[in-house]
Amino acid sequence: MAELPLRDRVGNVLVDIRFTAESELASFDDRSMPLSLVVVGLADAVLMMLNGLRGYWELPGGLREPGESPRQAAIRELAEETGIRTTALDLAAVVEFELVRPARHEYAAVYRTDLKAVPRLVVNDEASDFQWWIPHTPPAVDMSPIDAEIGRRVLELS
Repeated sequence: MAELPLRDRVGNVLVDIRFTAESELASFDDRSMPLSLVVVGLADAVLMMLNGLRGYWELPGGLREPGESPRQAAIRELAEETGIRTTALDLAAVVEFELVRPARHEYAAVYRTDLKAVPRLVVNDEASDFQWWIPHTPPAVDMSPIDAEIGRRVLELS
C-alpha cells in the first residue's frame, strides 16, 4: 500500500481514506462531496476504465447531479460508464482530496460492489476501454495512482 498523502502526475493529492458508515455522509453537502466512485470487484481484481478525455485508467464514477445523493450518483455513473446496472452497492469509504484544476478541497463517497461473473461492459463516450487490474501489482504509468490506491484499499481492507 502506498503512503498518504499520494500525488498524481498533475498534482492532485489523495489526502486520506476513511472506512465509514453511510450515516457519516449526512455531514457533507453536494459542494464538499460532489463525487461518487465505485470499486467493482471480481475475485481479486478491480475494474478500471480508460477515460478517453484524460487519457488514463480510473475507477468508474463521477459528479453528483443536483438533488442526487452520493448513492444515486454512484448507481447512475456506474451504469452510464460501464453498462453495469445494479443497486447492490455498499459504502466503503470517504476519501479526501486536494485538487489543482481548479484548486479545491473536496471529498468523495466510494462504494463497492462485488460481481460473481464478468459483465458485458459497454464502451461509450466516457469509457473507451476496460481492464481488470490486480491490486497487488503496481499500477501502469497510464493508471491514476490515486484511483489505483483507492481500489486497492477498498478491495483489500473493507
